[in-house]
Amino acid sequence: MGPQQRYQQEIDDGTLLPDQRQATVIRSFQRLYDDLRNPVKKKWWARQQPGAAQGLYIYGSVGRGKTHLMDLFYDCVPASVPKRRQHYHDFMQWVHRRLREVDGVSNPIDYIGRQLAKEIKLLCLDEFLVNDIANAMLLSGLLKTLHHNRITLVTTSNVKPDDLYKGGLQRAKFMPAIDWINQYMAVLRLDGAQDYRYQDSHNHEHWYFPLNTSSAKRLAVFFADFASGEVHHQALSVNGRVLPVRSASENMLWCDFEALCGDARGANDYLVLGEQFDFIVVDHIPILTKEMDDRTRRFITLVDVMYEAEVGMVCRAAGHYETLYQGQRMTFEYQRTRSRLTELVRIQP
Repeated sequence: MGPQQRYQQEIDDGTLLPDQRQATVIRSFQRLYDDLRNPVKKKWWARQQPGAAQGLYIYGSVGRGKTHLMDLFYDCVPASVPKRRQHYHDFMQWVHRRLREVDGVSNPIDYIGRQLAKEIKLLCLDEFLVNDIANAMLLSGLLKTLHHNRITLVTTSNVKPDDLYKGGLQRAKFMPAIDWINQYMAVLRLDGAQDYRYQDSHNHEHWYFPLNTSSAKRLAVFFADFASGEVHHQALSVNGRVLPVRSASENMLWCDFEALCGDARGANDYLVLGEQFDFIVVDHIPILTKEMDDRTRRFITLVDVMYEAEVGMVCRAAGHYETLYQGQRMTFEYQRTRSRLTELVRIQP
């Protein structure tokens, strides 16, 4: 069953509502599905193998179903087409690990691309959002080697390619990556008013505010009621660095915002925590002003990683997450964070 048929089936059984913009995107997924199943064969007179099937870059506002449509497509692609589906943060951490392992190779990015091509022909990356200079500097060469090695790329993002890494350090060096996306990928906008992730829910939100005695007691009661196993208060070692801890159990980690987002931590640290715990309790979250952009960026990454890992979040903050961010530079990125927090803080123990 192909993506179009699967999509129609989900409409027929009530899983999805009819949506013209989604239907346009799913038609592009169907074309790519057909291309992957019936690749262009090399002609006997051709000097080079044909390139990868044209990839897709799907962008738009939060909650429009981008990830769901990509996953629907990914599930339809048969096992005869080797494939990998990862969150963008996970994939870039994998790239950095491989770079360390192949130290000494003359062109490590090309080497990684050749090795990856032995394993997959399709790479699907969710939440393509470049906000790290190390990744920005790598991406131009990485995208080119994926194409050269006939790996088709599909991504979802909340921003159009031209706005990637906007305002970032040394952005000029990232511009070839944007040019590559616009040249070799079909760029599709999936936007509209309907947020498919937002549901009226009577489930209690585990977001306690403001920062006062009452909210502190409610947070402590939550941890006491639902922490399983032995509770300790010792700091953790995460990727070789100390993480101060308020309390931790088998299933829950309770830390201050400053410990998680105030230090120079990144997605790799949060991935470790997401693998180890079912709930992350974040205490003392301040109002996120324009002077706190670095901390806001880390908080956005923390939420992204926990969302992907399906790890619940329990928070105590100076205000509700809808109005917590009061800066300017990351207003667009924080829209996604708000939408994701509506789900993460409703996950029940």
